[in-house]
Formats: sequence, C-alpha cells, structure tokens
Amino acid sequence: MKGIRRERLKSTLLKEISEIIRRDVDLPENLFITVQRVELSKDASKATVFISALKKEDAVKAVEILNRASGYIQHLLGKRIKIRTVPRPQFVVAPEVML
Repeated sequence: MKGIRRERLKSTLLKEISEIIRRDVDLPENLFITVQRVELSKDASKATVFISALKKEDAVKAVEILNRASGYIQHLLGKRIKIRTVPRPQFVVAPEVML
C-alpha cells in the first residue's frame, strides 16, 4: 500500500473508530478514554489501536471491553468506509499510559 494512501487510511480509521466507540460501544459512564493512534499491518488486514485514559486501570479495563467488541467494531467500520478488506482492530494500552 502506498505511503499517502496508508496515512489517509490510518487517519480515517482513527476518526471512525473514535466515533464508533463514542456512539455504539457500551462503556461504563465513568470511563473516559482517547484513541491515541492507529498502526496498520503491512497488508492492512489488522489495525493496532492505542488507547489512553487518565488512569492506567481505566485504560486496561477499556481495552478488555473493546477487544471483546472488536468484531462488532470491524462490522461497523465496514459499513462506514468502503475498502475491500476492513482491518480487524486490536486494542492496546498506549505506552505513555504505562509509565
């Protein structure tokens, strides 16, 4: 995948995943998270999504919930963006939070 197209896809995934989490995923009310960045595999079949929160425990809890809902999130991404292969999101705690 070309560099400019890859960066545009990463930017689109960041925006759409953030919106899906905000609107369609049931997270506890007191959990405030941020999608920091998205990294794609070489073939763009997997997307690693970095999540941060004010407290490390909140980020870990959110990652567990989001990884269970990753199939649903992939399905919603497929409805929102028109690409041949929709990347499967895998959520991880952003390294900045783990300090």
